[in-house]
Amino acid sequence: MSGDHDDPLLVLDRVGKGRVAQLLSDQMWFWARGFEGGGPEAELLRRLAYWLMKEPDLEENDLRAAVEGDRLTVTRQSLEPDDRPVTVTAPDGSNQSLTLSPDTGGRSIGSLPIGEMGLYRVTDSSRTALAAAGPLNPVEFADVRTTPEKLAPVVAATGGGIFWVGNGKMPEIRRISPDRAAAGRNWMGLRANGDYTVTGFSETPLLPGIASLLLIVGGLLAAWRREGS
Repeated sequence: MSGDHDDPLLVLDRVGKGRVAQLLSDQMWFWARGFEGGGPEAELLRRLAYWLMKEPDLEENDLRAAVEGDRLTVTRQSLEPDDRPVTVTAPDGSNQSLTLSPDTGGRSIGSLPIGEMGLYRVTDSSRTALAAAGPLNPVEFADVRTTPEKLAPVVAATGGGIFWVGNGKMPEIRRISPDRAAAGRNWMGLRANGDYTVTGFSETPLLPGIASLLLIVGGLLAAWRREGS
């Protein structure tokens, strides 16, 4: 976008950790009114606002990775030609180099086959992208409802119980011996197994030998003197 004398109408820049955008025209409403065919003023202003808020989809330099079927696809977008290969780290920790081929719109694309499920990490030393290979709904997220059926076999094997905590109700907690039941009506028990391990011991005399002898002799003398008086 340029105006008179080919001066820019839109200036974008990064300043420190922030961003600056300056639109050097007050005629945007002409597009909205359809002047000379109009223009995409709404989309321009929307993308400009989202670029200032660091929307990832609008980054001019970006690195992305996605799993498509049994292949990992890596896409790099750059304003300047960049032929550096990227490093792909597989879930098992092994590294593999991948060279990207130039594509349209400042993008470079490459792909490689994947043979295991897990998290893949792609980096070009300045940016990093992650892609997960595997089912979108793993078993642990298939049913997250609270239910006692899953724990029932363990509870039956250990002699414990299942308690629902709510409405201010808490089971009473007791200390029990190892041969007692671990749960009952409105109470649960914590077994006092009494297990311990001795890792060492040391002995320290209460008094030195000489001090003990003087204390005994002094006690005898005091008793003899009291008896004599």
